[in-house]
Amino acid sequence: MSINPEHIKAFVNTNYPYLGINKQQEVSRLLFEIAKRERIDYKEIAESLSGPKGRFSQIKDYLLKRRYPSLTEKRQKIRPSFFDVCINPELKVNVTSEPLNKPKNLCIEEAVLHTETAKRIMSQFPESTVEIINTYKEHLGKRHFDINDYNSRLKSLYLVRENYDFYKRCPCSNKSASCGYFVVNLGSGCPYECAYCVLQDYINSPGIVLPANIEDFFTAFKNFKQNIRCGSGELTDSLAFDHITGYSPQIVEFFRQYPKSMFEFKTKSNNIDLLVSLPGARNIVVSWSMNPAKIVETVEYFTALLPQRLESAQKCADCGYRVAFHFDPIIYYPGWEVDYEKLINDIFDTVDGGNIAWISLGTLRMTPRLKKIIENRFPDNTMLDEEFLIGHDGKLRYPRDVRALIYKNMTSWIRRRCESVPLYLCMEEKSMQRDCMAQLINLSSKIKSDI
Repeated sequence: MSINPEHIKAFVNTNYPYLGINKQQEVSRLLFEIAKRERIDYKEIAESLSGPKGRFSQIKDYLLKRRYPSLTEKRQKIRPSFFDVCINPELKVNVTSEPLNKPKNLCIEEAVLHTETAKRIMSQFPESTVEIINTYKEHLGKRHFDINDYNSRLKSLYLVRENYDFYKRCPCSNKSASCGYFVVNLGSGCPYECAYCVLQDYINSPGIVLPANIEDFFTAFKNFKQNIRCGSGELTDSLAFDHITGYSPQIVEFFRQYPKSMFEFKTKSNNIDLLVSLPGARNIVVSWSMNPAKIVETVEYFTALLPQRLESAQKCADCGYRVAFHFDPIIYYPGWEVDYEKLINDIFDTVDGGNIAWISLGTLRMTPRLKKIIENRFPDNTMLDEEFLIGHDGKLRYPRDVRALIYKNMTSWIRRRCESVPLYLCMEEKSMQRDCMAQLINLSSKIKSDI
């Protein structure tokens, strides 16, 4: 059902004029979320309150109990986020038609104009308008980009020279357990529309940005002089643009020379043609973000469907690569257990456990600002209807006992199918990691023993 937050705010202002701006904002936010969660008119909720002259503490207490029923029943302290409800219908993503498959504009830094990558991409998009720029940073200036720019990001493709940010430690959330991972940013921006995606909040850019100097990443690794577990996929999908850049064969052949390190391609695509065109290597891992089919189809728009991801994983394993699976984010909803257990069984029915390098687990989380962006870009979503609290890192998370239950069940289902596959938690607090340790296998020591 469609809920107009402006109507709610006007209603609260009219009926509770004695409340201050902040208190009216809290009441409006709670009425909005309850109406959305229960699929009813907000006025029906207001009728249950203690009259228009009710005390704020009574109004808020009633609304909190209704918005967070399970937490209220457990008498758990509720720390929600009460930012203003402000939804612009013009920011809604069109998920009914496929996004652009070719950019209207190609902006190329002069320093990479001579590279094979630049030549390859220009030849693929002969109808695109080409603009030669000095530097990406200078071209953008100090302009700030908003959700409208993000929605039209596929219209422009920037080819740049990366000079500094080659290999960096995974930016784990504050107070979260470290995964010991190194990030290789071979692009910024993604063609997919996953409703929960952090890039909506993180990227300040008018288009897709791809480094054209892949050879410098290889030189930087040689100078790094240590064995690491690294991979792309932090700021983009590792394979979504592979048919454009042609990077995956070069990466495979380079890291084949360094068998004591691991490189991981993280993807939601089935864009594996270049990968399976050459023999795989055991230190090259191709991984997929996994969710049940109903989540893929209603939350992860334009990504490869679940059967396509499973088929791609099998092809990569048959080709000699190891594969991995990331259940991150796990989305909690009524009946989640049946869907996720089936998904785990489907994975092990498709891929032999001996070919699985690791599996990660992480639950849905977001900053309050990202929640606001999701409400605007995906106003019909239902994943925000669950109960979220401010977590250890300032992000909105499911309550701790819900997350613990999810991890317990997931590890149990995985261990039932494979005792030895390494498991780890992603972006979780250290105490949760300790509580789950009995079911987990230390990833770094397992990797060292495998190499």
